Amino acid sequence: MPTPSLPIPDLPAPDTSTPATPKWWGQSLTIWGSIITTLSTVVPILGPALGINVGGDLIRQLGDNVVLLAQAIGGVAGTAMAIWGRIRASQPIERRPFTISL
Repeated sequence: MPTPSLPIPDLPAPDTSTPATPKWWGQSLTIWGSIITTLSTVVPILGPALGINVGGDLIRQLGDNVVLLAQAIGGVAGTAMAIWGRIRASQPIERRPFTISL
């Protein structure tokens, strides 16, 4: 038995009257990814040739600090999201039965 087809609504055309404003380079994920890649791969190789001593301990310490920073940011962001979500909620939380079947 064929399923009935629903009409597809016409989508509005994108607004091209105003050009997009460029964002600050510090907001670009591409730029930050390039910086991290450069610091983690190029600097350890070229550093000794340029007189910069980049040892494994320094890279390990930087990696540990990045992990700690990411954990701290995640903790703050999660807490803020929970508080903001409860503040702007319009209905109380309700407990419902929950089952998982494999």
